[in-house]
Amino acid sequence: MIISKIKEFFKSFRNKVIVIAALLVVTASLLASKYLLNESPPGTDSQTSISGNFTDITAENLSNEQLKSILSTGVDSVLGIFGIKNDWISNSDNEKSQKKSVKNESGQTELFTKTVLIPNELSSIEVNAELSSYFKNYGLVTAVNEDIITKDVVISVMYSDTAKSKLPLAKINIVHSEKVHRESAIVCVIINNIAEYDPEDVDKLLINKSEFSFVFPRNLDEIDLQNKLLHHKKDVIINLTVGGRDNYETDFTASMDEKAIRERVKSFSVDFPTVTTVILTKKDNDINPAFVNAVANDLSSFKIKVIHDNELAVLYNKAEEESKDKFTILAGNLKSKGNLSKSIVTSIKVNKDEFGIFYDEVLKLKRLGYKFYNFAEFSARKEKFEKAELEKQEKIEKLKEDQQKKLTEKKLLEKKQNEKKKVDKKTDTKKNTDVKKKTDIKKPTEKKKTEPKKKSDVKKK
Repeated sequence: MIISKIKEFFKSFRNKVIVIAALLVVTASLLASKYLLNESPPGTDSQTSISGNFTDITAENLSNEQLKSILSTGVDSVLGIFGIKNDWISNSDNEKSQKKSVKNESGQTELFTKTVLIPNELSSIEVNAELSSYFKNYGLVTAVNEDIITKDVVISVMYSDTAKSKLPLAKINIVHSEKVHRESAIVCVIINNIAEYDPEDVDKLLINKSEFSFVFPRNLDEIDLQNKLLHHKKDVIINLTVGGRDNYETDFTASMDEKAIRERVKSFSVDFPTVTTVILTKKDNDINPAFVNAVANDLSSFKIKVIHDNELAVLYNKAEEESKDKFTILAGNLKSKGNLSKSIVTSIKVNKDEFGIFYDEVLKLKRLGYKFYNFAEFSARKEKFEKAELEKQEKIEKLKEDQQKKLTEKKLLEKKQNEKKKVDKKTDTKKNTDVKKKTDIKKPTEKKKTEPKKKSDVKKK
């Protein structure tokens, strides 16, 4: 019955026209949505974002000029996440202007060539992986040639269809150099609220993370968490408190004598034999520093390292700690402090539902060259790192001094040469003037002598 009605409907020419028109409108709408709604101007954030979502736009949909602009800027952005400065990147339209060497293969490119200097401690494999991932987002492929001795690499960028272009679109030469150094520091982060984590949270978030230390929970009802931390050999630190004379809630009170301090330290070492580091936190302001030092000395006599609370870097204030961007703020403040001190120990609270955000910021800092260690590794590396940083800084200062010395010597030489030219010019001018004066002096005219008349010429009278 339905089929017969449909047949009857299409018998009318008018109805056929209406259906055809409707189909044409739907088709036109679909085409418009595909080619117009998805179109965005080249160079926008959606295209140049390193980690953003890439749409249907590929290299083959762009002109060479558009592709050159997008890729060149994008490559610099990718390099920037490794702390590579723009001064370390040299650009050219093709390889002709580059010096040919073992590290820098010859050959022209369609768009551009970049030579990038990176510090010796930065792996070219890391940089290559990030750049290759970036190019892949545009439908491009890469071929990598590595020098097995220097570990320098040459990355050639091409269309996936190699027949589309005989030349590579671009080349990036990654060259290690002793002349460039990233701003970095070694960092120890102590997470002080591990007691708020469930054992399954530790399994999920922290088991594979060895670069942090944790304030060890001391309550007996947290025995499962204690065992898990010790079983997985996490670096744990106990927080011991020091209070005034009447503050009996602290581990040590100012009313204790030497014997009482010694007994308390001994008891602590027996209760927690595997713990070798403590944070000594002052709970009151009116505590004599001598008393705090006495407690620290007794702990040290039991081979327990002491971190005084004033040695912990404060990376944000109360308002910043309550901000939703607190870990971004923390990373920024850490960089600022790291540039000055080069080694940082801090104790912070990281809620289990915020751990992913926190760790993303840590990974960004690692890529920039910051090193994260638990306190045990931090202590072992600190002296060596600071010595290396000092030597590196001295080299940089010496290089600057040598450059300044050469510049000064060059200026002095130029000055002497200019002065000599002036003296020579004056001398030449004087000589010319003297010659002219001599030629201009008139010779004295000689008077014509009159000969005496001969006697024979005298008239005879």
